[in-house]
Amino acid sequence: MSPRPPCAGLWNTPMVHVDGSLTTCCLDEHLENRLGNLGEQSLSALWDGETINRWRLAHVQGRFGDSGPLCPRCNWRSAGAYPPDKVDAWLQKKGLAPRLRED
Repeated sequence: MSPRPPCAGLWNTPMVHVDGSLTTCCLDEHLENRLGNLGEQSLSALWDGETINRWRLAHVQGRFGDSGPLCPRCNWRSAGAYPPDKVDAWLQKKGLAPRLRED
């Protein structure tokens, strides 16, 4: 079985609850991965903030236990895998080295 890939949800699917809370996942009904509230901060500030970028990097590095509290229990397939070329582009944008390929 191949290693678990980074979850596309951390890049593609910000979820806003009725109270304005922003989370990373449509399955996060208890706001475990809450990033903040849109009444207090902008979507762009939260969606490109320190917390989610730390969680994204943890996913890229395969450290799912170090990403949002919900992530270690997830099967990730609900959101799908974030494509390797997009992961590398994100790493480059953040000034980080691209992943080593095992292909």
